[in-house]
Amino acid sequence: MNCLENKYKRWHDSIIEKAKNRNLTGYKEIHHIIPKSLGGTNHQSNLIALTAKEHYIIHMLLPFFLEGEEKHKMLCAFTFMLGKNKFMERKHKIHSRLYEKLRTELSNSSKGKKLSRETKLKLSRAHRGKKLSAKTKMLIKFKRKFQVVTKEQRKRYSEIYSNLIWVNKDGLSKRIKPEMKNVFLQKGFVLGRDLSYITDAIRKNLSNKTTDSWKRRKACI
Repeated sequence: MNCLENKYKRWHDSIIEKAKNRNLTGYKEIHHIIPKSLGGTNHQSNLIALTAKEHYIIHMLLPFFLEGEEKHKMLCAFTFMLGKNKFMERKHKIHSRLYEKLRTELSNSSKGKKLSRETKLKLSRAHRGKKLSAKTKMLIKFKRKFQVVTKEQRKRYSEIYSNLIWVNKDGLSKRIKPEMKNVFLQKGFVLGRDLSYITDAIRKNLSNKTTDSWKRRKACI
C-alpha cells in the first residue's frame, strides 16, 4: 500500500500494534492487515483479531491515508460495512457529517469508472433468480415519483438506448448492442420485443394513462 503519513495512519497503526500483543476473548472479527483487495493474503502474518468496534474504526480510517484506486476500494469496503449484517455484532454509528464526507469521497472517486467484465458477471450472478418483494417494489415506485432527471441525464440515456436493439426469447426481452445480435440469435433469441403479456385490459389502461397525460399537458398550456 502507498500510504500517506498522517494522523489517520498513526491511529490505524496504533490499533493494529495494540491488537498484536494481546489474546482477545469473546466476540472477535478477523481483519486482513493489508486488505485482500490491495494485495493482502490469507497468511497468518497478515491476519489479526479485532473487536467489532476496532474493525469498524480501522476500515473507517483506511480511506483517509490512501490515494487513488486504493482509496476508492477502501471507501467501497467501508460503505459495505455500514450495511446491517445479522451475522456481525456491529452496532456502531457514525455522525452525519462523517457519513456525508465518506459518501462524497466515494462519489468523487467513482466518477468516470466503468465496471469490469468480471465485476458485471459477479453482480449478474448475485441477482440472478432473485425477485423483489411487494414492499420493495412499492418503495421503488414511491421514490421514483420524486426522482429528478436532468437534461444532461436524459440526453445521455437517449444516446445509450437509441443504439440498442430488442431481442426476446421465452417471454424474456433484452436490449443489446447491435454487434451482439448474432450471438443472441444463435442462442435462440429472435429480434424484437416480446409483447405477448400485453392483454386488452393492459392496452386500455395504457391508452387511458396516455389520454390523461395529454389532457394535463393541454391544461398547463
